[in-house]
Amino acid sequence: MSSWDKYQERIRVSGESLRDVSHTRAVRRLKDKIPNSLSFKTVEINGITQSVSIISTDDMNIKKIISMPGEELEHGGYVNWKNFKWLITELDADDELYQKGTMQQCNYLLKWIDIDGKIVEKWCIVEDGTKYLIGEKSADMMAIGDARIAITIGKDNDTTRLKRGMRFLVDDIVDENPSAYQITKSNKLYNIFESKGVYRFILNEVNLTDNDNTDLMIADYYSWKPKIPLDTDHINVDKSIDEIVDEAKQKIEEDNIDNKGVWI
Repeated sequence: MSSWDKYQERIRVSGESLRDVSHTRAVRRLKDKIPNSLSFKTVEINGITQSVSIISTDDMNIKKIISMPGEELEHGGYVNWKNFKWLITELDADDELYQKGTMQQCNYLLKWIDIDGKIVEKWCIVEDGTKYLIGEKSADMMAIGDARIAITIGKDNDTTRLKRGMRFLVDDIVDENPSAYQITKSNKLYNIFESKGVYRFILNEVNLTDNDNTDLMIADYYSWKPKIPLDTDHINVDKSIDEIVDEAKQKIEEDNIDNKGVWI
């Protein structure tokens, strides 16, 4: 038996295929060589320290990010590197040896009040949006300004609540009269795979109002009102709509009689 035959027989007995052996060797080789590379970096991804490779591209604000073998990257995750926030906007599905993706530098901290009255802050990527359709007919809008922006932001429990019609203040924080924008087009399937990824929203410029807090850079800050839950405990779902209306009319008549009785 030749040396090659003995080698194959040993692999067959161990239950491994030649492909498995090649994979194991490749992983071992990468783990040995990557830490010695100049692209090897230690970063934080969603608050967790992780070793990755970061490779520059022709665009200084966009980098390639590669995980160590056996580790994962999170699509839509935030990377803290070089004192900046970066958003993982793309992730390659081929992860046999490692995961690789694209991360882009965030340039704005978006703020808003959610339906529960909580102030939310999320890093995002703000770009010129004039090349995108805004999702509304021009006849339906008053001419306010020609500014249009696109916002790319990671998907999470807070951003899933963002919807068309919501307003934001987006401008340089030193500007005394910041620009206000309203979501006119919501693309929540922009880059979402297996419920993870990033959203893209198109916003059009709108008027600044007295309800906007320009100090905190939060739109509609002064107009927020708590959501009042519907009292369903006293609603009989078995009643028809006519019966419900008749009861409401009767209640109004009774209230009017009581009011008159008070004043007589």
